[in-house]
Amino acid sequence: MKPFASLALLAVLAACGGGSGSGSSGGDGSTPPPAEKPTSRAEAARFLTQATFGPTDAEVDHVMSVGYSAWIDEQFAKPASTNRPLWDATDAAVKAVNASNSAGQDGTINAFWRNAISGDDQLRQRVAYSLSQIFVISMQDGTVGDNPRATAAFLDMLGDKGLGNYRDLIESVSKHPMMATYLTSLKNQKADPKTGRVPDENYAREVMQLMSIGLHMLNADGSEQLSGGQPVDTYGQADISGMARVFTGWSWACPDWPDNNCFFGGSNAGNSDPDRNIKSR
Repeated sequence: MKPFASLALLAVLAACGGGSGSGSSGGDGSTPPPAEKPTSRAEAARFLTQATFGPTDAEVDHVMSVGYSAWIDEQFAKPASTNRPLWDATDAAVKAVNASNSAGQDGTINAFWRNAISGDDQLRQRVAYSLSQIFVISMQDGTVGDNPRATAAFLDMLGDKGLGNYRDLIESVSKHPMMATYLTSLKNQKADPKTGRVPDENYAREVMQLMSIGLHMLNADGSEQLSGGQPVDTYGQADISGMARVFTGWSWACPDWPDNNCFFGGSNAGNSDPDRNIKSR
């Protein structure tokens, strides 16, 4: 089982462990490991309620038979149910009737629901949905909403990277055009002391506040660390400014020089800035 996914599913397995199983308390007060198999259909159904978009009788029977870990390993091995190909197929069907129409946002939403309801890789779909509530983009934003195909691709990226490790996930999220558009890091320019320009800090702030360490330092039990009765901040303005310097120089993929003008920080009025030329995705 992959480390990141193992960590994400630990709470699910622990919550679903029954009163009997392969492990037991050693008498030292430690918590026994979760049971390898559910001890009742209710436990199996609860597990599947958390790990899928809803249990079926057949899937409850299967979890009862093979156990939690084997079921998770099976899910990892299943081919991905993807959203963008469904959007593309819908868009092609719509255009066959009227070339000026598009699948639009409904195509993205319908692709998600089709995979959520009927996709065989239920764990991947549930993890991707959960991650979409943390690594948030919204089609209510005009530019994101105008790119429904790319939004479908963003969901596919979460499904692909969500069962891997956090390092790869956060890099893929940071480089995805829809996240860069939504949190305004697309075409972010480095600081310019002459004009007083500083990098856009929006994404740098959100990646710490919402996508990683959070606002306040925590104790091992999840409670907030306090100093003088007040929560201890995990970062300050200097950290935000420093992080913002990292998220500069990224834009859409561009042709080779001299036609790579889709990122205006690479060259301006003939003055080249080699530190901010286009970086391949």
